[in-house]
Amino acid sequence: MADFDELSADLDMAQLAEKRRRHIRLMSCLGICAGGLYGYALTSLSGALVSMNIGSGHLGHLNASEQGMVTSSLLLCAALGSYLAGMFNDRFGPHHLILTGALLSIPGAALSALAPNLLLLILGRGIIGMGIGMTSTIVPIYLADMIGVGERGRLVSINSVMIVVWQLLAVSVNAVLNQLGAGWRSMLWTVMVPAVLLSLIALAIHDSPAHLVRHGLHTEAVRLLHTTHGGSEARDTYDSLVKENRQHQNSEGKPAKATFSTPWLRRILVIGIGLGMINQLTGLNIVNYYAPTIFVSTLGFDPSLSILTTVPVILVSALASVIGGLGLIDRFNRRTILAVGLGGTIVFLIGIGVSYLFIESPNGSKTAAWIMIAMMMVYVIFVQGLVSPVTWLLLAEIFPASIKSRGMGYSNVAMNLSNFALSLFFPILLNGLGGSGTYLLFAAINIGSLVFALAMVPETRGKSQMQIEQEARERG
Repeated sequence: MADFDELSADLDMAQLAEKRRRHIRLMSCLGICAGGLYGYALTSLSGALVSMNIGSGHLGHLNASEQGMVTSSLLLCAALGSYLAGMFNDRFGPHHLILTGALLSIPGAALSALAPNLLLLILGRGIIGMGIGMTSTIVPIYLADMIGVGERGRLVSINSVMIVVWQLLAVSVNAVLNQLGAGWRSMLWTVMVPAVLLSLIALAIHDSPAHLVRHGLHTEAVRLLHTTHGGSEARDTYDSLVKENRQHQNSEGKPAKATFSTPWLRRILVIGIGLGMINQLTGLNIVNYYAPTIFVSTLGFDPSLSILTTVPVILVSALASVIGGLGLIDRFNRRTILAVGLGGTIVFLIGIGVSYLFIESPNGSKTAAWIMIAMMMVYVIFVQGLVSPVTWLLLAEIFPASIKSRGMGYSNVAMNLSNFALSLFFPILLNGLGGSGTYLLFAAINIGSLVFALAMVPETRGKSQMQIEQEARERG
């Protein structure tokens, strides 16, 4: 097999360098649309829940368990989509899996909006979940593979930042549709927009250098590396991919199935699964899903007004995500960002829980309810500005190339199953433990998350994949 210099000899370096700028723009668009589909699909339901009329409750509204089933069906199927993406990425490549996930979301959105009964609504949401499970697993690691070390933090973080920005767009669109008198079906139809946009972007992307090397397409891999990385980093990345590919071939010279048979790889998998769970155990998505319901129960808002008042909460979330995910992510160490974010999350979850003691008192303090909403906004800043972007980024960085797809797949399964459990049981917890008990329980869980992060999570800022793997081997 020819070496890097031989494979590079006939390439037009000036032309490839010129393509690098267009490549960065394409990757940015991919992150915007992939994060957009994930965030919009998750949040578009929040405004629709309060007016759905295909349930068994009063006037056809959904009861607590039905709300949990509709919300969690997407997340349960997202876990399945994540698992399948991790299993099949090495075989079919990121291009095909991202396109498949995007295309699945289109009929899922149509079925959700047209569903004549609860069962078909749950099925439609499940199909969307399969799609976003695949894209949310593959896109972060694909972006990390397709970007140089110096730009990796910001470019990968675009994906997680856009989740929140599109969540803001979802609640804003829901509020406008509600004010115009449009029903909940209109809110679910709008999921088609990010699904179609991501499908179009997916048609324009290439498979990653890692996938090309794995399948023996070395000339194509070198050409792509000169476009995506350039200079000595392209050479180092290629040499690292070739070396790792040789180490993970069977006796016939074909790629062997990725395993976690050695202690250091199992340790990385535990860290990945832990990070995936931390991303959800902050409890943020229960705010995104159930904020209108919380406003109705604590402040006595009319359901239509509660949809409108969700907008400033998500606006604060989006601003925090942009500032933290794009402004801070490459300025401070990943572990520092995660520790500060979890610390702030714990403090304000306790504050929300204490506020609920006064809200749920016999006199039901409205002042305490407004204080609780204010603390919820600050809590959102810590989660979306610090915890969420850094956990997504770490997941894209910590796994070696040989197990990256499966590792990210398992981590995303853990993330989506955690989200599934929270969305399914939150209405029941709220009814059973009350607001105070529920949020204090989340505070205790996040203390455990902070201990895990400090004990286990490695620092990856400014390090190549080779350095990250070498340090992981030494720790393991």
